[in-house]
Amino acid sequence: MSSRVLIRRSGLHHLSSDSSNMQRQLLYFLLTTTILTTIILATPGCSSIAGRFLARSIEQIGDPIAPVSPKLHRPIRPDTELAITWVGHATVLIQISDKVFITDPMFTNTVGMVMRRRSERGLDPSSITKLDYTLISHIHLDHYSYGSIDMLPQDGMLLVPFGALPYTPDFDHREIREMKPWDVVEEEGVRITAVPVQHFSGRYGFDIPWARDRGYTGYVIEYRGKTVFFGGDTGYHPELFKEIGRRFDVDVALLPIAPIEPRDFMAHNHIDPAEALIILEDLDAKVMMPMHHRTFVQGFDPTLTFAVEQLQRIAKEKNVADRVLVLDIGEQRVLLNGTDVRH
Repeated sequence: MSSRVLIRRSGLHHLSSDSSNMQRQLLYFLLTTTILTTIILATPGCSSIAGRFLARSIEQIGDPIAPVSPKLHRPIRPDTELAITWVGHATVLIQISDKVFITDPMFTNTVGMVMRRRSERGLDPSSITKLDYTLISHIHLDHYSYGSIDMLPQDGMLLVPFGALPYTPDFDHREIREMKPWDVVEEEGVRITAVPVQHFSGRYGFDIPWARDRGYTGYVIEYRGKTVFFGGDTGYHPELFKEIGRRFDVDVALLPIAPIEPRDFMAHNHIDPAEALIILEDLDAKVMMPMHHRTFVQGFDPTLTFAVEQLQRIAKEKNVADRVLVLDIGEQRVLLNGTDVRH
């Protein structure tokens, strides 16, 4: 196994070179803010994509956050084969039998103190009383949220992509494991495989050149005969997803569907609804659940519901609407043999 491991024992934190992570992260954030502001101000009319997006975020920062009601007070069930709860954005609480997983936890109201949540988080973090595994797909601010992780139980394992350990604060998880594509964690019948996706790295913008292909991954979770694919953020690459489909019998595929526009800018790193449905077929998954929409303003999509409405329309045209589970933020679905049986 080629993954790097940070193990915590008796409160002593090995990999001591990361002891000053928080100071470095603050410095990186301040530098990035300065660089981005300089670029935007230097662009006439604030016409760059970054400038337009930042301006749009600032314009809407005072808008009210849409409430989620009612919320589940006990999302972890005493007995279930497979339950999926969409918390919002790329945050999904997954329960397979007695094991609980969460993907890219995002519970704060802002991303990087700039991008504000448009919909309330679907669960209160205090309602998540157990977490066996926390899965981080990449180190972008809206997917690797330090404040959100601090709100959650840290007695389980934290999985992060290759290159993410230098960005990882002093969390208290029993083990932090850095995963390269096709690395595997296997224990107590749980098997989690890091799988390749198509995205980009870095956390603060200026660190992209030396991060290169580090810092992003998808995951496949297997336990007690159930298999869940989590795509994180990804563009479309047919060979990647067909290979994953050949290796795994996927029950549920958690796939991003936004941002969509401007398409020429987004296409390499973000699939759109039509591509999500192609991946559903590439994986040969029983069902897919869309995520990464309706939570934050992303790109220049005209409305927060634009992506999911497009997904539902195309799925109906392709006669696969019965394989697309569209959840509201905060909604839970219980699945049996790939069939939605209760929520």
